[in-house]
Amino acid sequence: MSKVTTNRLNGIDLCRGIAAFAVILVHSGDETWGLPISEAAIRFRYLFYVAVPFFLATSLYFGTRKLPLTIDGNFWRKKLKRIVIPYLLWSLFYVVIKTGIYSLTNKTDEVQRMLGDPIALVFFGAASYHLYFMPLLISGMLLLYFANYIAKQKNQISFLLGFTIFSLITYQLLIYFQNDFNLSNNTAFPELLQLIPIDNLLYQPWRIVLVYLSWVVRCLPYFAIALLVNQILKQNIGRWFYTKATVAVLFVICVLANAFAEQILPIALSETIIGYSLLLLGLAVSKYLPESNLISSLGACSFGIYLIHPVIKRAVDIFLVKFLPKVTQSISISSMLTYTIATFMISWAVICLMRQNKFVAQYI
Repeated sequence: MSKVTTNRLNGIDLCRGIAAFAVILVHSGDETWGLPISEAAIRFRYLFYVAVPFFLATSLYFGTRKLPLTIDGNFWRKKLKRIVIPYLLWSLFYVVIKTGIYSLTNKTDEVQRMLGDPIALVFFGAASYHLYFMPLLISGMLLLYFANYIAKQKNQISFLLGFTIFSLITYQLLIYFQNDFNLSNNTAFPELLQLIPIDNLLYQPWRIVLVYLSWVVRCLPYFAIALLVNQILKQNIGRWFYTKATVAVLFVICVLANAFAEQILPIALSETIIGYSLLLLGLAVSKYLPESNLISSLGACSFGIYLIHPVIKRAVDIFLVKFLPKVTQSISISSMLTYTIATFMISWAVICLMRQNKFVAQYI
């Protein structure tokens, strides 16, 4: 593969920032708010369901870039420090914040409901609606155990194409039979789970196993495509992959995928196209991006922005209700952008300040 003359991570850092912005926009106005929502706002929101697919694609792509992998105690210690401990700390943060808010607003039933399911809080990210991504990512890391075995197979491209098709079908069947993770009740494979009485000692262990199994199946296509993309990029394709024409094509695919893929394609296929089109765009466009402290900061802060944004969004909501009440009375493109831009910029500033402390920085 031809060598890229600039830091190829510049494009990925930029796309990480785009994904963080996208997840805030998706959470900045939907039907659950109980407010009038315009059809244009709904269609606009479809352009931004890229965050989780992109973060999964990026994690597994870079996780399988250098084979064979050494998955030992040191490997898992790094994952413990970079994923598990931050996940537990942010879960505790949201439990404390929500408990305080619910107590001050006399919503003790909400406190009891949240604390009444400690399994969901610890294992499924139930402390906040967005934290499930971190145990989902841990599930995806388990697939790395198979990377070295797959790398030894003959006819790598053909094998990985078959593996990709198999994984997409498996994930689509999971969705079709409604066995995927249900965020509202923190379960998966509901019919299997119902075979065990809820008061049985085996109920909660099997609940955990089934949820993580559903997450492994969800990550399977991202893992297969990561191996396939890495294998393809090892070939001598740099002359055309890093051209402006390729950047333009990937940009068009990315926009069209976000706009229409979920409406016309199976969910498993549309998700992975959305995630990997942005990842490949980030890789290709890196050749044309100059070194930038702003982009580097955006990439470094993107996951922190993702983690902290619900708290900042709530503060923005309080401010808008008091000073710009018309913005909060309905959901439109302009109201979603107002919430998103304000939340994104404040979250970015807060994470930048937090990162100045070395101890704090390693957990955000």
